[in-house]
Amino acid sequence: MKKIFYTIVFSIICASCSSSSDGANTMTELNSTPSTPILIFPAEDQLCIDNTLDFRWNAATNEDGSSLIYTLEIATDNQFNNIIVSEVQTTLSKIITLDKGLAFYWRVRARSTRGIDSEFSPISQFYTEEVPERNNLPFSPNNVAPFVGENFDGTNNIDLEWTASDVDKDPLTYNIFFGKDKDALNLVAEDTESTTLKVTADTPQTQYYWKVIAKDDKGAETSSPIWNFKVKGF
Repeated sequence: MKKIFYTIVFSIICASCSSSSDGANTMTELNSTPSTPILIFPAEDQLCIDNTLDFRWNAATNEDGSSLIYTLEIATDNQFNNIIVSEVQTTLSKIITLDKGLAFYWRVRARSTRGIDSEFSPISQFYTEEVPERNNLPFSPNNVAPFVGENFDGTNNIDLEWTASDVDKDPLTYNIFFGKDKDALNLVAEDTESTTLKVTADTPQTQYYWKVIAKDDKGAETSSPIWNFKVKGF
């Protein structure tokens, strides 16, 4: 009799554990993260003749099958500190009129009806033309390395790397500024065509700052934001 009782109790415990595990798996499936949307138009580095644009992106997907909405953001800087448009959309497009003669940066992310956000899409940059055939400014340089706020320990030789482009396809050169005072950076490289530069940190436990100015062959130039990293010791 006792043997039968223990067998019944053991079976109940096993069934309970199995049911709990199945429930956890079901919850995981119900809370899936949407895929990242893919931007279609305006395309990367596009020169837009019209300043009224039909922004379009591909649909995201998610495994739980719930409906998706989208957040469209447009900014005048590639750090998205100055966002001029931030709208929630239920469709895959939005017509927006922007100022002429400026560079813009845009991105989209998806959100499920369960409140789970996808990653933002990669940022795409474009220009709205003001005067046909007029020279346009280069796009603001993008940080590649080191990432903003990165910490270094055991080395004082730091490789800086960036990217930049020009909507007119003009050749670019760069001035690089570096130092410990972000309000008084030193020019450490001038008119270089390279997009990398090795700098030396001379003081441990110190925050360092740097920026890049991109210049085209017609004299137009654009500055990056000021980026930073810290050298702990070497």
